[in-house]
Amino acid sequence: MRQVEVEQLALFDAGPNLAEIREEAAMFKRHTRAKATLVAYDCDWKTFTSWCESVGRKPLPATPDTLALYVTARLRAGIKVSGAGRHVAAIAHRHRQENQPIPDRTEARLILAGARRRRKEMPVKRTPILPSELRKICTALLKDGTAQGIRDRAVLTLGFATGLRRGNIAALDLADVRFVEGKGLAVTVRSSKTDQKGLGVVKAARLGIHQETCPAAAMRDWLKLRGSVPGPLFFALSGLSNSGFCRLRISGKGVNDIVKRAVKSIGLNPAGYGAHSLRAGFVTAAHLQGTGVLAIMEQTGHTTVEMVKVYLRNADPFAGPNPLGVAI
Repeated sequence: MRQVEVEQLALFDAGPNLAEIREEAAMFKRHTRAKATLVAYDCDWKTFTSWCESVGRKPLPATPDTLALYVTARLRAGIKVSGAGRHVAAIAHRHRQENQPIPDRTEARLILAGARRRRKEMPVKRTPILPSELRKICTALLKDGTAQGIRDRAVLTLGFATGLRRGNIAALDLADVRFVEGKGLAVTVRSSKTDQKGLGVVKAARLGIHQETCPAAAMRDWLKLRGSVPGPLFFALSGLSNSGFCRLRISGKGVNDIVKRAVKSIGLNPAGYGAHSLRAGFVTAAHLQGTGVLAIMEQTGHTTVEMVKVYLRNADPFAGPNPLGVAI
């Protein structure tokens, strides 16, 4: 054996435990996708393998023809184009994980593009909660006075004022919220859909002109009840009572349930509402107040103007300020 190779082996043996390093490298690679995305990918992969078994095709490695046929089968089964696209991404992800060659996706992408143009699918949009509706809801919650009512008002006003997604609301800890005298609340969002690397950002929840919908006032009421024990900012419904708490973090579904229960309490059909109604309500209300798109994006974290416009397509075309002013 050459001297250089002997020296390299000696360095290899004397170095750190490479098995542990490889294990940690694998752990980091598993975090290249959000947890929810990986769960969805696993489900999609199981669906794909079941389909392959039923038609006598090999799932790993899959051929471009198998992938194209599978995408077509999913579209025929009624899945949306966006859902079929996620299946393609899930299959590619599994091949990458297993160190298998990723099948050429050109044909599958052409099929998806054609289906998208032919179907012209519109995204499911939640009905926005308007400020007048939020005031009715919060007035009723103030009269309610229960632990649930106090918590729900804090969730609703904070979600509306910040435009946060439900996952971000659920992920907040007590340490993430800070009162700023005369201004409102500074809310630290440690990661989000558009900040997968967790760089973090601070969002403002400004003081409201109405006491019932002021996020700072609602938060003070909630914290008096919640106490100062570190941990989740909002507790799950199962952990709430007037006598004490089981300190279980609220889930994104829990935030969704709060919104549905809230709109139902003022006589609205909850079917069209959900947690996203708070975010849509913020965008709609800000637009009607004359706030520019860039300022709205700064608060919501949207990365394109088109995504903000999605919320405004069905808005009253005359509701906003006149862009011509008194020019004509």
